[in-house]
Amino acid sequence: MPDYLDTIKPVVRALKPYSLAVNDAPIKLNQNENPFGLPPRIKEESIRRFMDMDWGRYPDFVPTALMDKLSAHAAWTPEGIIVGNGSNEILNAVFAVTVAKGEKVLLSEPTFAIYRQTATVFDAEVVSVPLTADFEHDTPALRRAIEQYQPVVTVICSPNNPTGNVITERDLKSLLEVARGLVVLDEAYWEFAGHTFVSLMNEHPNLIVTRTFSKALALAALRVGYLMSAPALATEIRKAVLPYNINRFSQIVAETALEHYDAELAPLVARILTERCRVFDLLSGIEGIAPHPTHANFTLTRTTRLSPRRLYDELFARDILVRDVSGNPMLKSYIRIGVGTPEETDALVEALKSIHHF
Repeated sequence: MPDYLDTIKPVVRALKPYSLAVNDAPIKLNQNENPFGLPPRIKEESIRRFMDMDWGRYPDFVPTALMDKLSAHAAWTPEGIIVGNGSNEILNAVFAVTVAKGEKVLLSEPTFAIYRQTATVFDAEVVSVPLTADFEHDTPALRRAIEQYQPVVTVICSPNNPTGNVITERDLKSLLEVARGLVVLDEAYWEFAGHTFVSLMNEHPNLIVTRTFSKALALAALRVGYLMSAPALATEIRKAVLPYNINRFSQIVAETALEHYDAELAPLVARILTERCRVFDLLSGIEGIAPHPTHANFTLTRTTRLSPRRLYDELFARDILVRDVSGNPMLKSYIRIGVGTPEETDALVEALKSIHHF
């Protein structure tokens, strides 16, 4: 009798699953979350609205109210917006409607590992262009790769995870001009960079912008993301999105968060940006630690006296979680540290000084 696992595609069986260490700690700086959490006013209003609903009914088939609020927030037409169970689900839908066996997907790496994993599951051939030595997108090399391989999808993360670098408008336009396929710009951290490229979709309809509520909007627990594209393109991508993919409670909280963004959430983003500068300055003053400039809510940090794994373990022993990213050859001396509260920053710095004292 044949092994039932033989039914699984060989490329999938060869993959190492995307994972995160199951460790937990009081100070959690490993997942780039909003350390201040969702403001109580938004929580209370969301729960009140949800309690007034009939829980025995399905959520909206098309979350029109949420799409309208996203349209106002992001300055894009609601017909070109798709909401997903996290932005990862949206990327999954993009690959589902574009990638056939052997088609090319172009990545600028190191970047978020889920891009390569998802593309591989869909039987894509992944073409990788390394970042420069300064962790910038190598636009000339990306442009050459697009012209040579004609990828059906090119994925650019800006600000990039885990390096924190951004692509410039000029460079993005340069890629869009030669791309026959789609270009997906992941703006998961755009609020911390202070700019967006949504308006470029008006002149480049092959551009897709994805975003998440998990970072600046402090809704990581509820898994809400969204895609913006030309309406005709959104119509096709929506065919790969499952019905009722966003539960009603997530819809309500996302709507409420958008309603109170300016008053409640924008100030938290400002606090994170202030703390980001403080983290960079404090880390720069510790011997053996070298933070890389960042446009996100995390800092890629080089460790020269201890290995990243050893530093991770030492910090975890002191109740602090960071992300060891040294598995990538370009990042073999690096950890990634999320921006926390001022109190968490103080504890981190004290721990690092204590570790490097010995």
